[in-house]
Amino acid sequence: MNRLKKVIRNIIVITILFVLLLMRTGIYLSPLSAHEHSERSIHYGPSKVAHIEDFEKGKYILGKYDKWVSCDTVNRELFFFWRFGDQPVGFENDKTKAVSYTYSFSNPYDKAYGIVNDKRVKKIEITLSNGDILTQTNFYDDLFLLTWKSDDNENTFMKILRGYDSYNNIIFEEKQPYEEK
Repeated sequence: MNRLKKVIRNIIVITILFVLLLMRTGIYLSPLSAHEHSERSIHYGPSKVAHIEDFEKGKYILGKYDKWVSCDTVNRELFFFWRFGDQPVGFENDKTKAVSYTYSFSNPYDKAYGIVNDKRVKKIEITLSNGDILTQTNFYDDLFLLTWKSDDNENTFMKILRGYDSYNNIIFEEKQPYEEK
């Protein structure tokens, strides 16, 4: 075998070994690939991705599957690789409610996400335990995602979620059962 053939053979072998290593370690080349493997690992999906939002350590991937709404977390690893974070299964959409939602606290990166079932709802607003108010008026295929970062010494949780119509009338309101300590 001449030198060029040996180099080509070695490159192919190294490439195959590299791909096998990535597959065995749960590290992926793109955030969507990590998300898809996350769904496959628990026999869920494939979900229709409605929105991808960056945060300090990775990306949130907001999507729908059948009657489910999910927001998967994908984390950056080793500068340009990706690994899936929490599980992608979210919650079943309760169509009897104007806004169906859930929230997740993984300190310090917290999120509330859901779906707007009542077309009159034009704005989602959440009030946090520290008094901050977060709003969203642009939805992604009727889905919304609100994220915040808690302080180091304080867990900032969601106290109230409201849905407003175009005249700022409250269509939906739900308070969380948490008490401040």
